Amino acid sequence: MSMWTAIALISIAGIMAGIFRDRGKRHNSKAITEELEAIHARMDALEKDLRDRVETLERIITNPKEDLKRQFDHLDKAS
Repeated sequence: MSMWTAIALISIAGIMAGIFRDRGKRHNSKAITEELEAIHARMDALEKDLRDRVETLERIITNPKEDLKRQFDHLDKAS
């Protein structure tokens, strides 16, 4: 094998390695992007659930009937 053949084979091997490495990076980044999107969707769902719970608690606390019920319960416990 001549020196030029060896240089050509080494160059081709380097180019092929670079191509495979770039494909691997793109594949990994695609998988990471999909995973991040799934996490983001889950966080959005949790945020909506928490907002709904807070709204329900606010409705209960500000409801005059519930306030009256709490006052009666407090009076029952005091006596």
